[in-house]
This record gives sequence, structure tokens and C-alpha cells, in this order.
Amino acid sequence: MHIIPGYSMMAATATTFMLSIIFLLLSEQSKKQYMRFWGISWLVYSAMFLLDFCHLNWDFIYLGYVMLRQMLALLGAYTFLLGTHHFFQTKYPASLGFAAILSTISMSLYPAISPVYTLMIIPNIIFSSGLLIYSGCMFIAISWTQKLPEKLIASFLIILWSIFINHFAFSLKNQQLEIFSYFISIFTVNVLILTLIIIYFKKLRFIDTKQHNRFRLLVENSSDSMFLYDYKRQQFEYISPGISSLIGISEEKLYEMPERFFDYVNTPKKYSSVLSIFSRPVKRPNGGILMLYKNGIVERWSQIHYIPIRDNTGTVSAVEGILRDITEQKRAEESLKEAEEAKKEFLENISHEIKTPITLIQGYTESLLDKVVPPESTDTYLKMINSKANVLTTLLSDLAQISDMSSQTMEYKFYEHNASDIMQELIQQGEFHITTSGHTVSTKVNIVPYAVIIIDPQRIQQVISNLISNAIRHTPSGRKISISCVSYPHEDMMHAPASDDDYSIPDGEILVTVSDQGDGIPEKDISHIFERNFSGGRRIQTSTSGKGNSGLGLYISSQIISQHSGRMSAKNNPDGGAALSFSLPYYR
Repeated sequence: MHIIPGYSMMAATATTFMLSIIFLLLSEQSKKQYMRFWGISWLVYSAMFLLDFCHLNWDFIYLGYVMLRQMLALLGAYTFLLGTHHFFQTKYPASLGFAAILSTISMSLYPAISPVYTLMIIPNIIFSSGLLIYSGCMFIAISWTQKLPEKLIASFLIILWSIFINHFAFSLKNQQLEIFSYFISIFTVNVLILTLIIIYFKKLRFIDTKQHNRFRLLVENSSDSMFLYDYKRQQFEYISPGISSLIGISEEKLYEMPERFFDYVNTPKKYSSVLSIFSRPVKRPNGGILMLYKNGIVERWSQIHYIPIRDNTGTVSAVEGILRDITEQKRAEESLKEAEEAKKEFLENISHEIKTPITLIQGYTESLLDKVVPPESTDTYLKMINSKANVLTTLLSDLAQISDMSSQTMEYKFYEHNASDIMQELIQQGEFHITTSGHTVSTKVNIVPYAVIIIDPQRIQQVISNLISNAIRHTPSGRKISISCVSYPHEDMMHAPASDDDYSIPDGEILVTVSDQGDGIPEKDISHIFERNFSGGRRIQTSTSGKGNSGLGLYISSQIISQHSGRMSAKNNPDGGAALSFSLPYYR
């Protein structure tokens, strides 16, 4: 043999060995089982090529060489198939492993049965080639992240390799054919290895892009807004789309002119350091309050938290921040202050409300005791006393509940219920309330059987009772009051598969509506009827009418429904009267 082909063969064998080492290093870095098995496969094939090189140069014993080479070829094909199954995350057939063990054992018996080895080696060659062909077919048959040309190239190279892996053994008696077969085999397997390395990196890039898109989607759908500012480039790397509503300037403009971040926002004096976070690197995590002004009025409040991002040298290279809308919280704090200031006035008004029915009850009772009431009027006086007692009970109940609401001590006992069963029960109680008041009742319940709601039944009964009391108060005796309870699925959830996840995203909502045949609600008052102390088109001050309406029932109801993640609404019916509704989310 010429010396140049010898060096070329050794270099080609070393290339395969180095590529196998690269595979093993990548497997340690990525912790991917398929890379580990493929790396072992290439390592085995490197040993096989080294064996071929030694045979071509020093003419190893014919039978022992063929036996050892075939065992290496079988081991390499088997480990490659194992890696392929891990790559596609499919279950490895146990029968193939058993067959590979039997085939390896039969190879070790060749020296003892050398007269018939030619009959036994053919099935082993076919089997080892079949393992590779099976792997190549998997690259075509199974869906994965790569495009069709890459799948075809990988499959073609694997099948081509399955042919040349054993072709060398049939060319042992022709040295020129041996060398040609040797180089073609090494070239094929090295191209295959490079192709799989490219596929590996493309898959990593695909997974990284997918995770990046998921993270971006999560950030963009989060209630909080985020940004990442690079100090070296002096520009934003990322800005959440929702940030414009908090600082009054769009993210597109911020990418172009980062210095405009604080154009429309200011901060209390104790948080003034926030205004300089982009002009110089921050040293430690901190935060503050931002106020978005429009026409000299604070339109939105936001809470900002930021942390420094350091590079490998420990230098602050960027700042990451989160903005959270706290407008409702601030308004609630302001409302609480106003409520405290109005508390004294409210107590004065409510004391007058309490005094009125007590005075009337006392007067009627004294008249009965003094025998100044004619016998035929006794029942009338007793009914008046009962009516005023009911008014007093209602007023005291409202007062106690509004006190709980102000101190945030109102208790809830949430339980999971079948929506159809629990709502049927609650509405039946409402029917009795209506019929005993001298009105007719009409009910409609249409809820999907699989709906589940998480509620405090006593609180929801309280809401239904308040709505019915409101309808009774505004509907003349003998007229009809209607109750409907209907489930409506969310359109975007209709085609989503059912899952066993925790309740987080509702499948729809249940809408409960109480309609009366009264005079309706003035249009200017519809948006106010769920406010505290609002009733009959005006704010409640004092009343001697004795109708028992403190203006708190609908306000309390709206607070209860809010705690149940629902909403309340009111409208006038086209044929007269009003309809008050509340919704509750339901889950599958």
C-alpha cells in the first residue's frame, strides 16, 4: 500500500473520532440522551474504522477481523437506533434489543464454528443494516421540527451508511475496492455526523425561539408591564406593549427616544431617584411610585420596581423594570379617606332613620295600650307596627353589613358546587319570597349540566334576595316578577380541549336576571344605582316615608358579586320595568 493513502485513511478515521468526541461533549452540555447515544455510536464506528485501517496496513487474521468488525458494526447501529428513539421521544422496541444481544452472542461463536460462519454472518449483516435503515425511516415517518429537505437528507445519508457499513467486508479480496469502500464509508458517516450536528443546533434554536416567544407572549399578556434598558447602547432592548397606558408614550417612540420615558409622569419627592435610572447605572434594586398627568390631573398611578443587570465582570450593563398599575388601589385609598370623613354624617343620617320607625312603633303601641284605637282599627295598627319593625330590621342589617364592608371583615365561605343544582335551590327560595308578597312569579333556569361554580351560597342568596326585594318594592301588587338563570360559554373557549388543570380560566359565565314591571330606572341614574346610599334617583339623606330603603342593598350586592369575580348590571326593559343582573364565572 502507498504511504499517502495510509495517512489519508488515518486522518479520515481521526476526523470521525473527533466528531464523536464533539457529540459527547455536546451531550454533557445539553444533557440530551440522544446526543450521548449518537456520540457513543460514532465512537464505536471510529474503532471500526481504526480496525479497518489496521487490517489494510498489517493484514489481520481474516476470520477474527471479520468477527470483531461485525460486532462493532452491530453495536454502533444499535446505539444509533437508541439515540434516534430518544431524539423522537418514542418507546424503544424491546424485541430489537433482545435480537441484538443474540446476534452479538452468535458473533462470538464464529471461531468455534468457522466452517459455517459464512452462513451466519449474512443474517448479522442484514440485521445491523436493518437497524440503520429503520432509523433512517424514522426521520421521514415521524413529524418533528425540521423541514422536509433536511429530513430527506438525513434519512438518505443514514440509509446510504447502512449500505456501506457492511460493503467493506465483501471487498476484502480486492485491495483497490477495499480502499475505495473505506473512504466512501468514512465520507458518508462524516457527512451524516455533520448533518446531525446541524440538525441539533437548529433544533436548539427552534426550542429557544419557541421558549422566547412563549415568554414574550406571557409578558405581553401579563397585567404588569416590563422593560429592559441597555446602558452601553443607551436604548431599550424590550418594552411591554401595555407600558404606554402607564407613562403616556408609545413603546415605538421609546425605542427611538428613550429619554422621553418620564415626559408625562412624575413621582413623589421621596422617590425622586427613580427619575435618574436611565441616566446612570443603578447600584441596587429599588422602586417608587409614578403618576401619569393629563391636563394637570393624575390620570393613572403605577408602581415601579427595578433591578440592575450585571455582566461577567460585575459591571452593571442594563436595568430591568416592572410597572404595575395601582390606579384602582390609589382610588380605593382616596375613597376610604372620603368614606371616613363621611362616616359621621352617615351615622347621623342612619340614626335619624332608626329613630323614625321606633317613634312610630312607640306611638302605635301606646295608642293600643291606652285603648284609644277603635276595635275595628286594631288590625291596621298591628300591621303598621309590624311594617315599621321590618323596616327597622332591614335598616339595622344594612348598617351592620356596611360596617363590615368598611372594615374589610366580611367573611366568605367559598365552596365548589354543581351550578345547576345550587342555582335551582337558591331561585326556589326567591320564588317563595315573591309569591308571599302578592306578586306572580316566572322563572327560567338553563345551565349546562357540567358547569361548576365556586361561591358562598349564603352570600349569593343575599344578593338574589336584595334584587327580589328591589323588584317587589317597585312592582305594583299582582304584577309579574321574572327570574332567569342562564349559562353562556366563552366563545374563545368553545373549541378548547377539556383539562384537569386548576380552576384559573373560566369556561363561561352564569347570568342571573331579576325583571320587574315597575316604572323602570331613569337613564341618568342607571350608572349610579350600585353606589353607596343611592336610591330612587337621589342620594339617601333622611327619610320618614317608612319604606325601609336605606340605599345600601344594591351596593352590598355589588360588593359580594365582586368578591365572586362577577359583575352587576342594570337596564330598562323594552316593555316597561327594569332588569337587574349579576354574573358568576363557571368552570368545566
